[in-house]
Amino acid sequence: MSVGTTGEPDAELRRLLDGLVEARLVSAAVAVAGTAAGIERHAAAGRTRRAGGRAVRMADRFDLASLTKPCTATLSLALAERGLLPLGARLGDIWGQRVAGRLARRSLESLLRHRSGLLAWAPLYRRSTDPGGAASYLLSEAAQSTCLERYGDLGYILWGLSAERALGVPFETLLRRHLLAPLDMAATGSAPGVRSAVVECALGNDREVLLSAEQGISLGRWPAPAVGAVQDGNARFLGGIAGHAGLFGSAADLWRLASEWLAPRRVLSPPAVRSALTGGRLYALGWVRRTLRGSGGPALSPSAFGHVGFTGGSLWIDPRRNAIMVLLAHRTSVEADLKPWRRRFHRLVLGQQRRGEE
Repeated sequence: MSVGTTGEPDAELRRLLDGLVEARLVSAAVAVAGTAAGIERHAAAGRTRRAGGRAVRMADRFDLASLTKPCTATLSLALAERGLLPLGARLGDIWGQRVAGRLARRSLESLLRHRSGLLAWAPLYRRSTDPGGAASYLLSEAAQSTCLERYGDLGYILWGLSAERALGVPFETLLRRHLLAPLDMAATGSAPGVRSAVVECALGNDREVLLSAEQGISLGRWPAPAVGAVQDGNARFLGGIAGHAGLFGSAADLWRLASEWLAPRRVLSPPAVRSALTGGRLYALGWVRRTLRGSGGPALSPSAFGHVGFTGGSLWIDPRRNAIMVLLAHRTSVEADLKPWRRRFHRLVLGQQRRGEE
C-alpha cells in the first residue's frame, strides 16, 4: 500500500476546501481520497493557528473527536480475534456486583453498537469527583435510560474502562499495541501538546453546556482548549483519552485505518469485518451506515459506512467502489453544518471516479 501524498495537490479538492475556509465554517481542512491500495487525491487549506500560523500541510494532526470511535471498535475486534477480550463478554462478568440492573446482562458488543441502554452523554466531570468514580456512575442506574438503542459516547467510554479492567492494561497502551503500531499509524495518539504539526481547535464547551442544562446541571463556559489539548470535556477529565474521543491524527493515518476495513490483513480478518457490518440497523459496530441526507449522501452506495467527529472531521468507506474518503477539519462553531460539504466532497471524488471508468 502507498500513502502517496507527496505529489501535487488536487485542484478540485483544493477549491472545495478553500470554499469551506472562506465561508468561515472551518479554520483548516485536509482531504484525502483513494482506494485500499493507496491515496490518489489530496489537498489542504487554512492555517494551523487562528492568529497567524503557517499553511496547513497534509501531515498535520487534527483533534479526531468521535473519529476515535472507529479506532476503538477496530481495537475491540483485534482483541476479540486474539482471544484476549470476547465481544460477547457481559458487563456483569467483568464488573461483578458494581453493575446495576439490566446493564449487567449487556455485552461489550452492545456498547459499540449503541444498544446498551446507556444515556447518550453525561458530564462525567460533574457526576464524579475523580476519573476513578466515572466507572461507578456509568455502571449505576443513573446512567441508564429507557431507550435501548441510541447513539452516544457513554457506551464507548465504558468499553474502554472495561477493557482496562479485564486486561489490566491502560486503554491507550492497548490502542498502540494492537492497532496503531500494526497499522503504522505513527501520527495518531493522545495529547500531543503544542507542536507545529497540530492544528488549533477553536471550539469551547458550548455544546456541553447545552447538554448539561437538559440534565439539570449548570456548567460554566470555558474557552477553546490549548493547542494539542483535547476538546472533549469527558476525555480531558479521564486523562486525555477515552473510548469515545481523545485521539489526534492525520488524514493519511485515517486512510490506513479505512484500508484495513476494505482489505483486512494486519489486525482484522474478513469474517470479523463482515460480522461487524452485519444487520440492517443504522449503527454497525464502530460505524454509521450511509443515509441520503446525512454526511454520507446519495453519491455513496447503500453499503457505504463511515463516521464523523464533533470537531469537524469525517471518514467514509464505500466497499462497492473500493473508495476511501477522509475529510479532517476544525469547524469554527457548533452551529457550522458540514454535512452538505461532506456530501459535495463525496460527489466530487466518486463522480470523477465514475467518469474515469466509463
